[in-house]
Amino acid sequence: MRVLGRAAIACLATLRITRAASAEEVPPTPASSSASVAAPEDHPPPEANPSHPAPAAPPHHVPRAQAPKLTDDERGPACEQAFIERVYKATKPSVVRITRPDGSLGTGFVFRDATHVATALHVVDLGREVRVEFPGGKSMEAEVVAVDEDHDLAILELSEPTDAPPLLPRENVSVGSPIVAIGNPYGDLARFSHELEGLLNFSVSQGIVSAKSDAYIQTDAVLSPGNSGGPMLTCDGKVVGVADRLLESRIGFGVPVHHLVKLTERIGGPKYRGRWLARDGALGLAWHSDASSYLGFYLGGSIVGYDRIAITTRIGMVFAGKNETVAPIVDRSVRRIFGELTVGYRFLFLPYALPTYLTLGGGFLATFDRGEETRLGITTDTPPRLAATTTNIRGGGIAPMLQAALHLTSLELSYGFALDVIHPKYSTHRVLVGLSF
Repeated sequence: MRVLGRAAIACLATLRITRAASAEEVPPTPASSSASVAAPEDHPPPEANPSHPAPAAPPHHVPRAQAPKLTDDERGPACEQAFIERVYKATKPSVVRITRPDGSLGTGFVFRDATHVATALHVVDLGREVRVEFPGGKSMEAEVVAVDEDHDLAILELSEPTDAPPLLPRENVSVGSPIVAIGNPYGDLARFSHELEGLLNFSVSQGIVSAKSDAYIQTDAVLSPGNSGGPMLTCDGKVVGVADRLLESRIGFGVPVHHLVKLTERIGGPKYRGRWLARDGALGLAWHSDASSYLGFYLGGSIVGYDRIAITTRIGMVFAGKNETVAPIVDRSVRRIFGELTVGYRFLFLPYALPTYLTLGGGFLATFDRGEETRLGITTDTPPRLAATTTNIRGGGIAPMLQAALHLTSLELSYGFALDVIHPKYSTHRVLVGLSF
């Protein structure tokens, strides 16, 4: 009996330990899951079998967040490995070279329809008609019909329709997307270098969209001087930006094409006549002739409006030595500081071929003279003797002046006549020879 009692107690203890172990292995089910899988009340769950523990419940499934789907415009086109050649051949006929009458050049492209060309405003801000040249060699005149000064954009109207198809815009592009730029970098060099013949004009460069904002698209595609106004294209041949500027000779910036699309709504408004620009900076030699002859240097520049009205200022210093005279002058040294302010009208001759500006106008010449003069003379002493006397020279004033200035490429030649109304014989003739920058 004692043996049977001990066996029964051992079996009971084993049963309790097995149930406790089974309860620890089965994790609790969340309330929400239990409610969805609860058994009906008339079918209670079966009791756990000590010899067959219940299986563990599967872990609760948490759904993954779905990434937002992008449209084709937001995602950008799918680019094959050799898309550059295809895009270049397809879009080059619509890219143009723009030459201003003063010789500066840039790039543009047919946009909106067969009679309009898009470009950067600083390419065509002269306020005069420009010449548009297509890759096949055909050229025609064009005038500015819409501008966006805030985003440096302009639209030209051709004198006749072109056969080149207008390029289409793509208003969305992702950072990292490959792009190409077509333009005319340093396009004038090919005229003067035999080795560069057939190069530079209508050339292509490749890069990616490095960053973007509402104002600019940044790229590592090479945008050299002459590329301004050209298209920045994705691999489907659509325009995403207009090449505008270069930073540190490597980082390029283009204006997003959606600003250009908005600008097309202004076509048909008042025609563009130009704006005020700083031009004609020059440094060179100055010569004055009145009571003495002076030689020195000058620095000058102009604010030019509509490429026709010039407000010019110049400053300089000239020096006069001993003149040829019969007077007993031993030594003479005079320094003159001068300044000019003139207003003139600019005439343009030989546009495109050899741009030459002739400016006629008037203004004022201000001078400030300081120096010393040493003369020999006989003293009144007894007995008389020969002695040198040094006197200070003080002079200057403001006189009305007429001037004519000629700007031939980088050379400035100017003549002015300043009238001394009190002593006309001491009126000043002024000649300037300088290099423009």
